[in-house]
Amino acid sequence: RPLGRLPRTRVLGRYASLADRSAPLDLAGRSIPSSMTRLFAEPLPVWLEWRDGELCSLRVGGRRLVIVEVVRRWRVEAEWWAEAVARDYLTLRTADGLVLDVYGDRLTGTWWLQRMMD
Repeated sequence: RPLGRLPRTRVLGRYASLADRSAPLDLAGRSIPSSMTRLFAEPLPVWLEWRDGELCSLRVGGRRLVIVEVVRRWRVEAEWWAEAVARDYLTLRTADGLVLDVYGDRLTGTWWLQRMMD
């Protein structure tokens, strides 16, 4: 892709640029109606930030979201005999009221945003 252009991400079967910042909490570049759950067709990469062993924020699409609560945690391990899936899931509440489901791929060490609820 050309330099200076932001990546496109597939959201619920449609593509959206991460460059559009018209909606204040739109992580995928599109306006989000209030009281909506968004399940990403292709999860978005996130970077978690920890302070003194506590999760304090995450970065996604050029934005930093402050985490105020880890609502729940769970682990998924499946298909160990084929393409293994080993993930740690977190449901997080942000300072601006979003609830996010993120997962860490324990095989690669990467973290992904799978669902966003407001």
